[in-house]
Amino acid sequence: MSIPIVLDKSTFQGLNYKDIIELHRYYTVNITPLLVSEILGDLSKEEKAGRKTPKEEVINLSKKLFPYNSYVNMPYELIIENSFLGNFVDSENRPFLIAEESISTKGKKGLTFKETDEELSIKRWKKGEFNSLDDIASTLWRKETKDENVIEEFKAQFEHLKNIKVTNTKASNPEKLQELKEKLFERINIEMEPEDVLERMLNYFKIDAKKITQILDRWNQGGFVDLEKFAEYAYYCYSVVSMFYIGMNNSLFGDRLTNLLDLEYLFYAPFSKVFTSNDKFLISLYNTIQPKNVVFISLDSLKTDLKKFQEINTSENFSKVPPDKSTETFKIWDNTFDLELTERLKPTEKDLKRAEKEFEEVLKMAESGESGNFEGEPDFLVKKSFMSLNDPCVCVVAERL
Repeated sequence: MSIPIVLDKSTFQGLNYKDIIELHRYYTVNITPLLVSEILGDLSKEEKAGRKTPKEEVINLSKKLFPYNSYVNMPYELIIENSFLGNFVDSENRPFLIAEESISTKGKKGLTFKETDEELSIKRWKKGEFNSLDDIASTLWRKETKDENVIEEFKAQFEHLKNIKVTNTKASNPEKLQELKEKLFERINIEMEPEDVLERMLNYFKIDAKKITQILDRWNQGGFVDLEKFAEYAYYCYSVVSMFYIGMNNSLFGDRLTNLLDLEYLFYAPFSKVFTSNDKFLISLYNTIQPKNVVFISLDSLKTDLKKFQEINTSENFSKVPPDKSTETFKIWDNTFDLELTERLKPTEKDLKRAEKEFEEVLKMAESGESGNFEGEPDFLVKKSFMSLNDPCVCVVAERL
């Protein structure tokens, strides 16, 4: 058992190496492409005397990205496009990946996943191997984070929300944001024509012209009640950027370009059950949007939990569940799995032997099974990844499993 979690860079940097090991024991880490880009972006920072070089910083950060019990999520741009097209409906709060192969054999169906480009790059960076494309990508990322014209271009796309203002100026900031959120949904769901809102969404997310034709045909032929039913994930992401604009337009959010970049972490929140950040802006926007079926844990709470687990767990004895009932992590686990019931339904030795045999069969099918398309949920998933010498031993991370 494990629970998917999305970390932004502020939390990732706030966790030390031992914290990260403990984190992987109780959470499945959903590594966002944005986090990978931000780590690489540090490569083009200016060197400062008496400090580690940018290259050394990227190497150290990369060493905290373990291949075990973690996944690099599919880029949100692809998911938004598929949301508009009706090919993506709901992640069920799990990481969403690009499958390498579809398998249908021996009455079972499954998917295999290979290492992504991001994972292959991380593997190189851990060893201090950087190429010219890394340098270019890092420089471009650094340049984009300083291009203030982007904010002005962003504002220009939300003129239709410009007059949404706070009426209760004496309210707290969270109360103001809640009022603005209600006005946002009233504007785009009631006051505006759905076709107008859909067109703005397609333009904002830069959907290809050919795909736009397919999307509009789907909307016109589908008889959908509203845009949220039509493309729930795309609608969610548009709500995030719209709330950023409205909050900024009411002086509740700063107009720094980094805020516009950081809010993309919330695009990945639906692909987890837990979201964590130490960024005040991102926390405020998260609390306003409230992604469906996702809970928040602060960096301080997470570090406190992991430290307690480190003190309890030993190399000879790992707890299979979070070992301290007072921690936020234990409460999250309990709410997700009902630990008392899980303990009563604990598998027998016979069950474990059968599961081990099924596991071996799945590996054989993944290696030699026949390719083939299928509908519905797969019976098995196989993720291919390779440990490097810089990664902790799997047995250290996975003993509790």
